[in-house]
Amino acid sequence: MATTRLTLAVADVLGRPPQAGTVAEVKLTWTDARGPVTQQVTVPLDRPVTRAVPAEEWSRIDLDVAHPDYAPESVALTRSSPGAPVYWDNRGVGVTRDGDDLRLTMELGRIRQSPVTPPPFTGTKARGDQPGVFFREVPGQPRRYAVLNTPAPPATPLWLEKVNVRTLTDAAPARAEQEGWDRFATTDRVVALADTGGFLWLEYGADDGAQPPQPRFLVAVWAPKQPPSSSSGPSSGSSSAVDVVCYFTPSTATRGYPVSAYPFRTGYPYSVRRDTAADQPYVVVGYRHLLRDLGLVHAQHVSGRPAVVVVPILPALPPGKENERFAWQPFNSQEGTHRLLLEVVRFLHRFGYGGSGSGTDFSRWQGGTAPVGRLPPLPAARRSSSVSAPPPALGNVTVSGFSSAIMGIFPLLTRKEISLPDRFPRHLFGGDAAAFDGVWREWWDLDLELKAEATGISAADYERRLLQWFAGGNDRRLRLYHCDHTMGKTPPARRFAALARLPHKAAVLPGLAEEWHSGDGRWTAAFYRAGLLRARTRPDDVLPRFPLEAGDAGLIHPFTAALGFGHASKLRAV
Repeated sequence: MATTRLTLAVADVLGRPPQAGTVAEVKLTWTDARGPVTQQVTVPLDRPVTRAVPAEEWSRIDLDVAHPDYAPESVALTRSSPGAPVYWDNRGVGVTRDGDDLRLTMELGRIRQSPVTPPPFTGTKARGDQPGVFFREVPGQPRRYAVLNTPAPPATPLWLEKVNVRTLTDAAPARAEQEGWDRFATTDRVVALADTGGFLWLEYGADDGAQPPQPRFLVAVWAPKQPPSSSSGPSSGSSSAVDVVCYFTPSTATRGYPVSAYPFRTGYPYSVRRDTAADQPYVVVGYRHLLRDLGLVHAQHVSGRPAVVVVPILPALPPGKENERFAWQPFNSQEGTHRLLLEVVRFLHRFGYGGSGSGTDFSRWQGGTAPVGRLPPLPAARRSSSVSAPPPALGNVTVSGFSSAIMGIFPLLTRKEISLPDRFPRHLFGGDAAAFDGVWREWWDLDLELKAEATGISAADYERRLLQWFAGGNDRRLRLYHCDHTMGKTPPARRFAALARLPHKAAVLPGLAEEWHSGDGRWTAAFYRAGLLRARTRPDDVLPRFPLEAGDAGLIHPFTAALGFGHASKLRAV
């Protein structure tokens, strides 16, 4: 009987084979006229392995690969008859054919959809760790993450609610005699989240079966309807490069979040806040920044230059120096952030983003196909092709952060390698610092904390290292937006003395604001006094919400970040 020799080679997103000595569970099933036959084998995957398929007239071959360090992957190969073209349904797999023999190259990633779980019944409370993100099903609507399906007045789920999004066309306020929004030049656009693209909760790291237990992180991702691409991105044989804005939220360490010690398997990421019905604080922080209070998704969408937005949500650590060393790891290094972003871009490719028709079809997103608890993921129809689909490259990268996030992103300016490789192994969490340096084009300072007593980082050191990074490439961009919360009463020219000495144009509203920008548009800095960012009244139907003079002093800080993110998004290099 003639046989098909099937050779399987696997690689991570950097093109490297898994670490020597590790093995995978492989389920191989072939189907011919007599029906399916299955083999279960354990194989080392640090080198190609070959198995014979003793079936001359097979019509289908299924391959399932499970490796404890990576998300499980599967592929189905089909053909109508011997000699006919072979089709396969996984965009992360490449197939070459030599007569009856097949060689498969499979990409294994470390990203998977977060599981979902039903919220507690009405009148009851959930406690402690939960098996996933809460979801909710509404009559007439598909299953979605609970917050997206929670009705907002009058009766419209958040995902479908239309809101008026306002963004700056100029960071310099021009009309001191006015108040509130009328002091700025702005544009408005009505937006529903459902029209912007797709949202996903993802897990990054090893699965639950890894031994010893390894870290796993919660990551929020939004992708615009049409894949954003860089004409200036690196060439990798793919048709485009996907641009990414990586946004870091403030530290969760001092905000009452459930604490979680390394490797972050309890109390994070789906734990419910004590004595609440359904408040998952780590999940809520992503919603708050991306979809609600700051409206970062809305701002990216209306910018006309949308990028994929990636938000790692990091755990609050128990007190003590032993635990503090894990803060912001492994993303406070260039290779650590590079690996995360590359994993996300490749996952989206395997998930179908950017493929034919996927620019408008997000039916699998928003939790629609996420696994429920520990059950397997829902089966989903995947398009088959007889042509390999090269993955996109990682395009222009923007690093952005708000408030105390400076503690996580400041080290990125100089730290190339993961500083705790024994706890975050480079072959699992590390990327390529040199490759990251080549695509990292922008830095958005969204009212980053400048008080050394709060962060351990002096404003002078921050400015010095930031300008060193900025001078390291002609294509780099720099955007800074600050208010009194981080500047105090210090004049901008004293706080950022070196930046003030660079050639620039300035606009000043005495006692209210200063705005600087370079003639070539590569850098912008805006400094707002509290008196500028408070108003007696505001429109209720506009996001972000302008702080009111009565009682909204604490909102000026995040409002500054929202203004800055929207303005920087319009200036983003593409």
